[in-house]
Amino acid sequence: MHRTWTTVVVSLGLLTAMTGTARAEGLGHIPYGDNCWGSGTDADRDGLNDQCEYQVAYGFMPLFWFDSGESGFARRPYYAVKSTSFATRTLQIFYLDTFFDDTGVTTGHDGDPEFQILEVHYSGGRWYLDWAYLSAHRKSSCDSSAWYAYNQLEYDTAIDSRNAYRGWPTLYVAEDKHATYNNLSTCDQGCFLQDYCSRHTSQYLDTADRLVSRNVGSTAVQLINSVILNGKTERLLDDAAFKGWDDQWYRPNSEGYRRHLDDFGF
Repeated sequence: MHRTWTTVVVSLGLLTAMTGTARAEGLGHIPYGDNCWGSGTDADRDGLNDQCEYQVAYGFMPLFWFDSGESGFARRPYYAVKSTSFATRTLQIFYLDTFFDDTGVTTGHDGDPEFQILEVHYSGGRWYLDWAYLSAHRKSSCDSSAWYAYNQLEYDTAIDSRNAYRGWPTLYVAEDKHATYNNLSTCDQGCFLQDYCSRHTSQYLDTADRLVSRNVGSTAVQLINSVILNGKTERLLDDAAFKGWDDQWYRPNSEGYRRHLDDFGF
């Protein structure tokens, strides 16, 4: 699947639960279904086919809308996938955004470990989004993170006709601080009214590498942990600070992803 980013000044075809017209649901182009379980290579020993994990993670990779004032686009995303129920063919995908920094005027810091968890299931030849957990300053004093049901999310079908209601979601990224929200109004209420979003520049989570070779496995069976970039090392799965492959003396680092991965059983 080829995806590109685009900047627009007009609204796109966003499907929400309020749309009254008939619509297709779910994604039908992911080349795995029941055979996601118990077949093929399984490097992280979680009972899931590694290629299925990639196809599902890439297939549901969210579309981000950034504000016109965003100054911290840089990121190197990773993902993890786990099965929550074979009976209902349900998976959860944990997307590690790994923004290099938070460029907020008063809150700036190296490394910005925001993330999303999408819960999806397979049925009748299609994959469906059920729930999304969107981190928004999680475990901070203005934590605005929340679970959203599929009918509280938006879906853009104008950029790629393969998307549909309950396919990959459209999310809104708080200017410079990278908290994610299900719509503009929720964003503007976030972090005690300090967050702000707009629909200015759209980018998929991974604009360059399409999540290829970015499966971290799990904290128990680590496929990727130590990552070197520009001569700096991050340990994504360890209980260690996340510095965004940077370490400026004049601003603090972030706490890493391990505490979030542990909390959600990854």
